[in-house]
Amino acid sequence: MGRMSSNSKFTALWCAVAFLAIGVSLPRAADQGVMLQGFEKEVQGIFDRTKDAVVQIKTIVPVSDAKSGAVITEGLACGTGFFVDNKGHILTAASVVHGVPTAMVYWRGKSYEAQTIGVDSRSNLALLKIEAETPCLAVGDPDALKVGSMALAVGYPMDQPLSVEYGNISNLDSGQMPRVFATTHIRSNVHVQPGQSGSPFLNIKGQVVGMVVYAMDDGSSTFAIPITAAKKVQKDLMAFGVARYGWTGLTIAVLDHPKADGKGIAVRDVFQGYPGHQAGVQSGDLILRIGGREIRAPSDVMNATFIMSVGETVEFTIEHDGETKVVPIKVVERPTEKEMGALKPVSTSSPVH
Repeated sequence: MGRMSSNSKFTALWCAVAFLAIGVSLPRAADQGVMLQGFEKEVQGIFDRTKDAVVQIKTIVPVSDAKSGAVITEGLACGTGFFVDNKGHILTAASVVHGVPTAMVYWRGKSYEAQTIGVDSRSNLALLKIEAETPCLAVGDPDALKVGSMALAVGYPMDQPLSVEYGNISNLDSGQMPRVFATTHIRSNVHVQPGQSGSPFLNIKGQVVGMVVYAMDDGSSTFAIPITAAKKVQKDLMAFGVARYGWTGLTIAVLDHPKADGKGIAVRDVFQGYPGHQAGVQSGDLILRIGGREIRAPSDVMNATFIMSVGETVEFTIEHDGETKVVPIKVVERPTEKEMGALKPVSTSSPVH
């Protein structure tokens, strides 16, 4: 075949560019404007539907001297909360109420003295109650969130009016230095301001899928505890005044294990006398499912065990020596850190790097 001339090459290139420009045209400015207007209406609609269930919270807290630790004055702490039922129960961040027995809640132009039902510093959740019949937010499924999904937070930035912040889901994280979370948290670029801790974290449908509990100092990321985990803590606070974390007496191998081979997570420690040991689970067994949750990563185990309630019996699907079986294990209350340090495992499976 003969070689293409320079003019022919130029003509072919020009035709290709023209074809691409016709076939892959960018949205016109008018079309972009319509899209942005639709987005604005969507955000405004979510804000209008949810704002009546969001409250401002103020507490008077002691301020201590950094060196001596002695209380030197009192300060005002502000935050946000939202109604979780029609009976006046409010979920907020523990950092908002600082463990004080009462807080002032501002809602519908009125102030209410709220009782602190319970506080859990581990999850940074607190439950308050006012005497009123209240609206509450619709609950969504945090497991349906995807990286890139749109999300919103509705809250009070200090003494300013109620505001809406929006952004996208960045990822689902089990920890972010310097914080280590007890369950997977939703990380987003939704920029929250001081006073918006405790804000409801919403999906594009306006359903609450989490609660804002932590933000990076540089404002780059905001973390929300999934509403499923928050509801578990809320249930405990309502029933007992404290969160009761479940335990089965088992720990897992967080590094690769020769038996896992891409499925399940291997049991590392089995502690004598605890439910896992009593149920016959052995070190090296693979955990395939906990209740209805399939186990593929250590975070799956963390999330499944976080929502376990003390006293309930949970079915563990275990693989032992190639045989799969379902083992019912009763959940007991997690030992304190001091008690954990004194425990000795029956046996330990050595993980492999």
